[in-house]
Amino acid sequence: MTSQYLYLLLILRNIMLLLLLALPAVSLADNTPAMVLASATEAEANITVDGVLDEAIWQSLPAVSDLAVIEPDTLATPPFRTEVRFFYTAKGMYVGIWNEQPEATIIERLSPRDSFISRDGNSFTIDPTGTGLYGYWFGVNLGGSLMDGTVLPERQFSNQWDGPWDGAAARVAGGWSTEFFIPWSMMTLPDSQGPTQNIGFYMSRQVAHKNERWAFPALPPTRPVFLSSLQQLQVNSIRPEQQLSVYPYASTSYNNVADRAVASSDAYKAGVDIFWRPTSNMQVSATLNPDFGNVESDNVVVNLTSLETFFPEKRAFFLEGNEIFNTSQRGQTQGRGSPTTLVNTRRIGGPPKATGISGLALTGLEENRPSELAGAAKLTGQQGKIRYGTLLALEEDTLLRGTLNNVAASVEQAGREFAVARVLYEDTSTGARRAIGWMGTLVAHPRNDATVNGLDAHYLSSTGQWNTDVQLMASRVDGVSGEGAFVDVGYSPQRGRKHSLALDYFGADLEINDFGFLERNDLMGGRYSYTQDDSGVPGIKSRNTSLRAVQYYNTDGRPVRSGLFSAQERIYRNNSELFYELNYFPRRWDDITSEGNGDYRVEGRFRGGAFFSTDESRTLSAGVGGFYQEEVLGGRSHELELELRWRPTDRFSLLTYLGYEDKQGWLLHTSGRQLTTYAAGLWRPKVELDFFLSSRQQFRITAQWAGIKAFEEERWAIPAGDGPLQTVARAADASSRDFSISRLTFQARYRWEIAPLSDLFVVYTRGSDVASRPRDSFESLLRDSWTERLVDVFVVKLRYRLGN
Repeated sequence: MTSQYLYLLLILRNIMLLLLLALPAVSLADNTPAMVLASATEAEANITVDGVLDEAIWQSLPAVSDLAVIEPDTLATPPFRTEVRFFYTAKGMYVGIWNEQPEATIIERLSPRDSFISRDGNSFTIDPTGTGLYGYWFGVNLGGSLMDGTVLPERQFSNQWDGPWDGAAARVAGGWSTEFFIPWSMMTLPDSQGPTQNIGFYMSRQVAHKNERWAFPALPPTRPVFLSSLQQLQVNSIRPEQQLSVYPYASTSYNNVADRAVASSDAYKAGVDIFWRPTSNMQVSATLNPDFGNVESDNVVVNLTSLETFFPEKRAFFLEGNEIFNTSQRGQTQGRGSPTTLVNTRRIGGPPKATGISGLALTGLEENRPSELAGAAKLTGQQGKIRYGTLLALEEDTLLRGTLNNVAASVEQAGREFAVARVLYEDTSTGARRAIGWMGTLVAHPRNDATVNGLDAHYLSSTGQWNTDVQLMASRVDGVSGEGAFVDVGYSPQRGRKHSLALDYFGADLEINDFGFLERNDLMGGRYSYTQDDSGVPGIKSRNTSLRAVQYYNTDGRPVRSGLFSAQERIYRNNSELFYELNYFPRRWDDITSEGNGDYRVEGRFRGGAFFSTDESRTLSAGVGGFYQEEVLGGRSHELELELRWRPTDRFSLLTYLGYEDKQGWLLHTSGRQLTTYAAGLWRPKVELDFFLSSRQQFRITAQWAGIKAFEEERWAIPAGDGPLQTVARAADASSRDFSISRLTFQARYRWEIAPLSDLFVVYTRGSDVASRPRDSFESLLRDSWTERLVDVFVVKLRYRLGN
């Protein structure tokens, strides 16, 4: 059966490749003529980027003002006027936006960079290719908080990129205004073949008190096209000067829980990041003796399943230019679920590879301690219709301390070497987008090497109605070969309607997680979804409805994932929101929970619930939700969620979240073929406090706690030959399987953005994982999670950008 499904997917792959060559194509754009962008010298511009459009050049430029309402997608004419002016110099592009608005309705709020909250702001997108291949987006919110990121066809937005640009906002007579300066040298610009070239442009305005977004050109998210349909701006051929940026850093840290007998409690580090752009379409970057940790903590996650948790990349060096290594839309996390990607740079510098030494026991903290990096280098660029990238990274050896047969021991584990190469050919000359690419990865280690090769193909029709991604994967790890493939097809027959079909085959021996991320292998099947967006419904501002069906089998032919999902989100005219869902999971087999110790049947079950949220533009807003789920052996779970958001001034915000679950019949794997059901309570509180001295100076406190107390109900076993779980009597002398978990992460951080991409951090981080004590109260576990710390670190780090 495995080979049959593989042959089917290979045939489907060939059909899609033929479509890339044979389907007719018309222009992707709306055939709107290109606007000639005004130019000036730096002396003529004489711009001070302060948000006030008081320089003479702004008054001499024509304004674009024909915005339309795109969220909700009524395409109506906005009630307030917006005037957009732009010009360029040899160094970069300037954008000035004046926003008419009554004073009483203006909402000004500061936030950390790249935070999406309810407030007034402007943003715009630039496609430097002019052909819809890739782009960059930039945002300035009232108050001065900045946002930026990248975008790939057609709406693959990511905020995991920061650029050295400048922007500001200011209140002015009749409303407010923003000012941007975007240097050409920080973007990958294709070589120009003539005296002029086109770039794509799009801008939008967020109007918080109306919970609306207005834009030019009018490209609502309900349309299937975006990046390929931006307004074309004609400029003289851009040839920016070579850019050399050097980011030296120095940091010092004090570890208050370090074992002074074996490790220093103080650490001093210095290193440098180097970014060199020798031409407009190539960038070389390197980092020596990098320091990546201790300035931003991950969320607290308690994962008691056999599936790995995905954590997003937060390190600036690996985020820069990382979009070239994204081979499909599955490479980004959107909503629930984990990505499927051949390159997950969080693997670099992760916990060292297991030693394989029998009898060696490590503490959880030692086992998960990150590896130090000796250095890394990256090359990205474009030549004609070909984009490329390569990345190399070297880990240092790690000294692991533990016990070997109950005797203290130290083992030095060799570091890994990571390498990735990527080539992508893209063509939009005929109107549609056709692309085909290859990517190979290598993780080298003295114990074994892991290699993965992938081929990907992409097609976007001229109207944007059809969008297809194909990915083939082949792995070889420790002498074992595996293969896999997936196909994603999207069809949008009209605005606000979309059908999506995904077909997957991941062989039992496919292993990409040495460098990439795949939630599980040994899986084949597909899923279909339909989404519908409606605006102007009586009494409702907008409504999104989604229906989804999922059916997957393992390579033995057993159904292991099945589901029917329905959900709807409503935004009312008072800006309150309501989300509700009803899902059904049919009868299936579970082949994951036992970690390879057998399969067992799971009966059908339901899940449903709702979440209601008030208008987030208000000083005080709240959200409350409740969900009900049937457990796999007939138990049930009740979940309650409460959110409070308080923003009394533009410089202060307090966000609190409280989640609680009451579970009966919660089934967990114990060991071997043994499982246990529990009655459990789970608490998940979270607090985020932000205070801003200015738009560039922030003090932030975050705290998250996960507390679980679980008490054994019944014991179960997977029968020989698999089948329904069977109850197992507890022996009189058997120890209890009750357990508790108490994990806390606390961080207090001061950040001063001295200049673009130049920061001073002062950070205190504290974390814990309290030993199991299920008979203690939750209050006691929470208190002890503060005092019984495993992490207690104070860090000061300065990183400053030098260069042209």
